[in-house]
Amino acid sequence: MTKRIVILGDFNPAYPTQHALNDSVRHVLKKFDEEIQFDWVGSDVLNYKTAFDKLYCGLWIAPGSPYKDMENVLDTISFTRQNNIPTFGNCGGFQHMVIEYARNVCGISHADHEETDPGSKDLVISKLACSLVGQEENLTIVDKHSKLFNIIKKEQLLGKYFCNYGINSKYLDALKSNGFKTTVVSEDGQVRAFEIADHRFFIGSLFQPALTSTKKEPNPLIVEFVKESISWQ
Repeated sequence: MTKRIVILGDFNPAYPTQHALNDSVRHVLKKFDEEIQFDWVGSDVLNYKTAFDKLYCGLWIAPGSPYKDMENVLDTISFTRQNNIPTFGNCGGFQHMVIEYARNVCGISHADHEETDPGSKDLVISKLACSLVGQEENLTIVDKHSKLFNIIKKEQLLGKYFCNYGINSKYLDALKSNGFKTTVVSEDGQVRAFEIADHRFFIGSLFQPALTSTKKEPNPLIVEFVKESISWQ
């Protein structure tokens, strides 16, 4: 039986990072013997209440925000988080995983994104001091007990980006005190990835693993996400 993974996002052929994501999928599929299918589904189309009932076994929240239906993206993330469904988000996906966690776990009910609601009183995701569009950074895994470290198996990694927004450090204490595990930081100490320890796979990264994936060396984070997804059902 074919295993299916949903890529939640609004595909735009003008976005090179989304083409890179598709390329990374092709790299990864060669690592598996199972039949695996990835389906792009629009943020305003996916019905999370039925999507994971024998249809999809994993959720990949794609870059490319703002999404057509931000609230549906947040509701979908909430559903997969609460139901232990493998969940992976990068760039905009990471940002919305943080917002969902802030709202529904940390009690920051007005948590929002500066890109879509700059007037919100709780801009958990805010504009970066320096744009990371087209940039790369040398990153450090700071939690050696994390799933991410166990997957990467080294302390340093290269992160490539296409984003202007990240976690507002003002809210880090509230996030961390509620089970939010910071796993990767930049050279200046900014959070670039997180996970939830008691979830089978709930990892968000501001960097885009697809941008460092190659045919010869598929990105290990994507490989592990696929592995966890196809073993969920």
